[in-house]
Amino acid sequence: MQERPITASFESTHFIWATSLHSKALKARTQPNGRRLALLTPLKRAAYATIGTLGLCTLSHASNLVDYGQSYSAGAAPNPYSLFSGAYNPAAGSLMIDSGERFRMSWFVAVSNATEFGQVDNFVDDIDELIDILEDPENAQEEDVTQTTARFNRVIEQAGQDGYLKTTTAASLPAFPLYWNPSFVPGTLAFEMNFASQVQLSLLADTLIYDEQKETFNTSTSAYIKSALQKKISIGYSQQTRTDVFGIEGSELYLGAKINIYDIELSKQVFQLELLGGKEIEDVIKDEYKNNRIQSTGIGLDFGAILKAPKFMVGVSLESLNGPSFNYGSVGINCDQMVAGSDQQSNCTIAEYFANSKGLIDPYEQHKKDPKLTASGSYYILENWLVGASLDLVSHDDPVAGENQWFNAATSYHPQKYWIPGARVGFKQNLTDEKLTYATFGLTFAATFNLDFIVSLDDVVVEDEKAPRGFGFALSFEEHF
Repeated sequence: MQERPITASFESTHFIWATSLHSKALKARTQPNGRRLALLTPLKRAAYATIGTLGLCTLSHASNLVDYGQSYSAGAAPNPYSLFSGAYNPAAGSLMIDSGERFRMSWFVAVSNATEFGQVDNFVDDIDELIDILEDPENAQEEDVTQTTARFNRVIEQAGQDGYLKTTTAASLPAFPLYWNPSFVPGTLAFEMNFASQVQLSLLADTLIYDEQKETFNTSTSAYIKSALQKKISIGYSQQTRTDVFGIEGSELYLGAKINIYDIELSKQVFQLELLGGKEIEDVIKDEYKNNRIQSTGIGLDFGAILKAPKFMVGVSLESLNGPSFNYGSVGINCDQMVAGSDQQSNCTIAEYFANSKGLIDPYEQHKKDPKLTASGSYYILENWLVGASLDLVSHDDPVAGENQWFNAATSYHPQKYWIPGARVGFKQNLTDEKLTYATFGLTFAATFNLDFIVSLDDVVVEDEKAPRGFGFALSFEEHF
């Protein structure tokens, strides 16, 4: 029978919530206690250290993990004024270049970031209280041991079910996406090159127990980090194939296809923070990531069609038709072959326990880019004022196993005068998983510089103060249509 892993203090799990809850509320709670504040300062850096390990410290479409440019707030609907909207449907490339032009491109690097939190209302109070009894069991003297373990095991269960922090970051390289109307083909060639990372921190919950001999509370609850670094190069082609489609005068049918070449590194880690000793948490995360990462390549095939009429556009796209798969690094495997008593072996044993005894994690895992079918459309209220919407018709997983099926709706105005800012507002919702909803807003300055934001309409409550469960931003510079 498998031995129970080395027991860990639940104080280590404060790491997860320190990174995910409202910073002002946390600071108010921790400021009076110098030791606890000293703990939180390095732990907050853990999420950022993981992203930094992936190589995109402060920069992030499913072939793309988050959106870029105006599409961040306006969504995936066809929109010739939005350069990055051409990335969602391979048929849209021919709509991105004005008549008489050969090229259109992004001027500089485009960056995006999105962060999402679990539903952990007022959770920090329970964690602080639990830390107190772990530091000194006398702090639980108003309750007997049975009442204390029962109460906090409910807290641990909630943490394991609802608590997480997911951050997605991305950068599209300068000049990309690039659209080109060459003289030797009748259509448009489209090129993309971008990098994206995704990190999710969550909790693997285990029972809180009381050691009667030592008269202390202990638990094997551990931190669980899944991370992905995706590098993507895409080449697409689109062209007009028919006119006056379905008898609609002035309509045009565009078809397109795209090949995506992916290079993806996937890693996951289970570790106890109390094993850090005098080490910097950034160093431990880097070491674990390097020891556990698996790099693999794959090819995804996308297809799309768009019907363009004088007043509207409708489209459909099929992404990752062939469903390429990528491997994660294994955890909890061959622990007895590691250096006896080392932190690496202890973390491996913890992972083996949560995989085999608890069934909470898969020691071997794959990320598959499941085929994604999306319908979209836009309507011109005026020549440069559009309303648009898009809907994923099937759900799909992101690299850290979050389920996604998005609905977007937005309106955008694109003035012809450079000195008048463009503007867009919208709404987006994930129809599965956490089912979060977001409000979106964006501005374009000098018809070139885009600044876009999203903020969740769902809240968490920390010390009776509300904070959004998700938020993000995007910056981009693109050539005017």
